[in-house]
Amino acid sequence: MEREDFIRLASPGGQLLLDELVYSSDKDVLKMVAGLRKAGHDPMTVAAALTQAKLRKRAIAKFGDFASSMLFTEAGLEQASRLKVAALHAGRFRAAGIKEVADLGCGIGAESMALAALDIKVRAFEIDEVTAAVATYNLAAFENVKVELADVEKLDLSQFEALFLDPARRELNGPKKAEAQRHFDPANYSPNFDFCLAAARSKPTGIKLGPGHDKRQIPNDAEAQWVSVEGDLVELGLWFGSLKRENLARSALLVTADGQHEITSSESESPNAPLGELGKYVYEPDNSLIRSRLISDFAAPLGLQIISP
Repeated sequence: MEREDFIRLASPGGQLLLDELVYSSDKDVLKMVAGLRKAGHDPMTVAAALTQAKLRKRAIAKFGDFASSMLFTEAGLEQASRLKVAALHAGRFRAAGIKEVADLGCGIGAESMALAALDIKVRAFEIDEVTAAVATYNLAAFENVKVELADVEKLDLSQFEALFLDPARRELNGPKKAEAQRHFDPANYSPNFDFCLAAARSKPTGIKLGPGHDKRQIPNDAEAQWVSVEGDLVELGLWFGSLKRENLARSALLVTADGQHEITSSESESPNAPLGELGKYVYEPDNSLIRSRLISDFAAPLGLQIISP
């Protein structure tokens, strides 16, 4: 989204257009756009609103009914936490008795939304002007959130009680910023991974990373939790200080419509599950178990074995 697009969408005319525009792949988009232009709507506003309608449709998977009243950027929606996962993050802060959190790199505001919903005071920081404006729009209903435009690496972190970081792993390229490029090197994250770790060792901190993050880079003083939602592996969370559960190094969490299912370990590594012959049934473990290398912890109590090393 360009700055001018946000201004158009935030205008009274843009808001009215967003309210009446519902995107569906079954609709004749050209006919719909032609009708809106014939009704007197500005072509650039129509284009921006149509893009938002498409993003809102995609965002339902992450935000449910809330998506219909939010604004999104392409990269922001891609990286944003599912609301149910963000709620789990926020629950950790509340369980630790934390009253204020700095959301460093807040994106479109998903984590701040979940924290604010639990009456935690949030200071949300974002380096990109348009993304910060989108977050401000999405968080307008919460009086306990303040969104600020800032480079988080230049902030004095001593002023905050606790931190949450979701370093940007994507950036938009091209004249229309329509292509999201994913970064795999932690040195290219924004803020970079070393900064995140240094910040995490100063106070209670949560760091959200991609689930494929190199396990060799997970520090020994963190709790590492791989989270899967309905079988879709969505993140690796690192938790420090009072947010880290006692005597727990790794966990695999599966979130389903039926609830939460978790396998945990106090060790940073587990031995391989025993190798055996093909039996009557074959079970494919959830990706959170595979990525966390907790298969043997899951298999041993059930008497299961793997059929391939």
